[in-house]
Amino acid sequence: MKKNTKYLIFGIIGLAILLILIFGINIKQENGTHNSWSKLTALFDNNNSDLKDNQKPEFSLSGIDGPYIFDNIAYKVNSKNQLEETKINRNDSFLVQANNEDLDSFYFKLKKEINSSPDVYDMPKKLVAMSDIEGNFNAFSSLLKSNNIIDDNYNWTFGDGHLVIVGDLIDRDSNVLPILWLAYKLEDQAKAAKGKVHIILGNHEIMNFQGKYKYNVEKYKAIAKLIFEKNHKGIDSLETAQSDYTKFLYSDKSELGRWLHSKNGIEKIGDYIFVHAGLSPEILNFNMSIPEINKISRNNWDKNLYHDPQENEKANFLIGRKGIFWYRGFFKKYKTYYDKITEQELDKILAYYKVQKMVIGHTIITDDIIKIFHGKVIDIDLHHSKQKNSGKTLGLLIENGIEYKIDDKGKKVRL
Repeated sequence: MKKNTKYLIFGIIGLAILLILIFGINIKQENGTHNSWSKLTALFDNNNSDLKDNQKPEFSLSGIDGPYIFDNIAYKVNSKNQLEETKINRNDSFLVQANNEDLDSFYFKLKKEINSSPDVYDMPKKLVAMSDIEGNFNAFSSLLKSNNIIDDNYNWTFGDGHLVIVGDLIDRDSNVLPILWLAYKLEDQAKAAKGKVHIILGNHEIMNFQGKYKYNVEKYKAIAKLIFEKNHKGIDSLETAQSDYTKFLYSDKSELGRWLHSKNGIEKIGDYIFVHAGLSPEILNFNMSIPEINKISRNNWDKNLYHDPQENEKANFLIGRKGIFWYRGFFKKYKTYYDKITEQELDKILAYYKVQKMVIGHTIITDDIIKIFHGKVIDIDLHHSKQKNSGKTLGLLIENGIEYKIDDKGKKVRL
């Protein structure tokens, strides 16, 4: 009896240790952050394509969200966490409400047409750049308001200035739709004022194009599933992967999907290149112009070339780990794949593209905007505050050729 009791105690202890290992381990993600292995994430494989053992997720809606517009149908989550479907007139104005404490809201109108953005621009008198907003509406809106880019009604007030978003509008937080629709709205208002909103795509946009939902908060997984099923009557949902739902949400079937697919992965503005992850020295092996980089990327970024390269070597490079959406070589050697870039290699890249500097996001080194390589590279990625007007959300201002750091209190400091 005593022997059996001892085995039982050891069994209980072993089970407890196993549970701690499963639910307590911090896993280092490819982006350098650490997330706890909790809830459903333990069920996903590395490619994030579907649940193991055919287990299907049941995610819940949580708070007002939308609209998601597919041709003449709008889907919206109401205050009762129900998905509403409405036929729309595309000439109407549409209400967007943020899921935050202030329930911030604004209206937008749909575009008459969606066209690809140019690749190269002259330098404006004033330009503000921000990166890696990742669903954080409080940070995005407070930086814009505090620096007179928009007014309290979310209308453009920056005149002929340019706003550049250097990738990663989406994932991680719960206000992705308000951010996308606000950028979508401001684009037209800026154009009417002789200004410009530039959307440079990052790895998180590309992941969603490919159906990789790893960093979506739960409500977006639920919404994607519901909208997919409403548009694919009679499908066997047990045979449909969550990746298919996500891919559909950001496909050319949706208004926001079409709009995001029209954007660039890199742009040249004056003497600056703006690109999410940066440019590897190996890009010079392909002799690609900036328009060619964008064209090849746009034709291939729905494909998972990072893990499954195909015959097009240029596309494999651009969408892969050394490409414009994923490269981290400005700051470190990355595993066995590539070494940290040298200043001589950087100089060759800048000379080839006839620029003086490069502005990037993607890799957080400090919670500040920093210059490296004697100011030739400016990294604007940082942890933006979840609170409005905290002083911890930062952007880059280039005004009359001088670089400044600005915050969401309206403070401006020369870099």
